[in-house]
Amino acid sequence: MALSTKTIQDTIEWAKRLSFNRNPVIGNSLEPALSSATMVMQTIMSPPFDWWWNNKELVFTCDPNPLSAIITNVAITSNVGTILAVNTFAVGEVVTLSGLTTATFLEDQIIRIDTVSPTQFTFEFRHPDYTSAADTGTAEDITTQDYTIPTPEFSHIEHASIAEVDPTTGVPTKWHDLTVRNNLALDNTSSRPQFVGPHVQDADGNTTFRVLPSPDKKYPVSIHIQKAAPEVTSMNQTWAPIPDFMSYIYNWGFMALMWHFADDPRAMYANDKFVSGILARAEGLTEEERNIFLNNWNNLMSGSPMGAQMGTAARAK
Repeated sequence: MALSTKTIQDTIEWAKRLSFNRNPVIGNSLEPALSSATMVMQTIMSPPFDWWWNNKELVFTCDPNPLSAIITNVAITSNVGTILAVNTFAVGEVVTLSGLTTATFLEDQIIRIDTVSPTQFTFEFRHPDYTSAADTGTAEDITTQDYTIPTPEFSHIEHASIAEVDPTTGVPTKWHDLTVRNNLALDNTSSRPQFVGPHVQDADGNTTFRVLPSPDKKYPVSIHIQKAAPEVTSMNQTWAPIPDFMSYIYNWGFMALMWHFADDPRAMYANDKFVSGILARAEGLTEEERNIFLNNWNNLMSGSPMGAQMGTAARAK
């Protein structure tokens, strides 16, 4: 993690000196400074930009054996079913119920898990209330394509790899690229997965990633992600994880918004400084990605081609 010590208040104090000492923090809402800092931070840390100081490696192992759990109790209250079962399921997983001897109306039903703990899970199911009763049976995941990891900071996948494993030693022998796609369907075929993508994230920040096709054996997977921008709640928090050496970028972005809100004609000057700075610092952007960023940001700032020219020139040096 790069050094991040400069606070949003530091930027505000700098901006005030160039704005006739106008205070951008008004009342308890902290606006417009709060939203402006959030907007600049989210812009820097969102696609198409990928930063070495903002990444994280996630790992899991594909397994051809579906998760399952033994059911010991069933209840339904106000169309919410609760099943007692020691399990390792995750929110969002879809499971089939079978072998029930008492709550037979659930036999062969496919349900989606809404909440889960190590000893029970709940799901939505339209049915008259059913008093809690002991039962037997099995809950089994319908797919081996989904894998859940606690990642509350997840923004997007940069790249991903999957490994062939020596069956004797269990050591990876060859890594292959996985193609990243944001929407993957369920699949009945099985072989080494070729695709991976985020499938769902629950309220606790647990992200389920889906591979395609289903694995035919165990494969280690490594996913390189970019982390999302943190929520800005105080002017005293730092610009972390954006490092101090990029302060010239976020300072000018913040200044551009402040001058823009104040109808100050210098807004486009600050905007050009911000745009040229971020494009000069960014690595590996395609022309299409560069244009997407410029169109989105400059639509907000009423447009200026100068920043693109300055950023392109800076990268060429």
